[in-house]
Amino acid sequence: MDEALSPEEVAIIIRARQLLKDKGLAADIDVTGVCKAAGISRKTGYQWVEKHLAVQKDQHKKLETKLSELQSENDKLKKENDWLGFQNRARKLAWEIHRVDELLAEKKSTAGRGKEKKR
Repeated sequence: MDEALSPEEVAIIIRARQLLKDKGLAADIDVTGVCKAAGISRKTGYQWVEKHLAVQKDQHKKLETKLSELQSENDKLKKENDWLGFQNRARKLAWEIHRVDELLAEKKSTAGRGKEKKR
């Protein structure tokens, strides 16, 4: 064997072996034998293979499109998150520069002094 099998090919071969065993077919059965067991011609068998591969390719394209859309949305959300983080840091810095905490504390401590309770 010149090339190593891809993970997808290994999974397909293992699944095929499991199907052969489950259906009671010999492990070394050829294409003609498989088609005969299915009650179809070799030509029909190969047509089914092509149809199945076309469906898989279509599903693969759809998944790639969806993945691309999700990656794009993720990038957009990351940028938005970075921008919001920047704004938040800027607001905190402005809060510190203008000593808003001190002003609020002072306002809170003086707010109760001027008002007397009426009875």
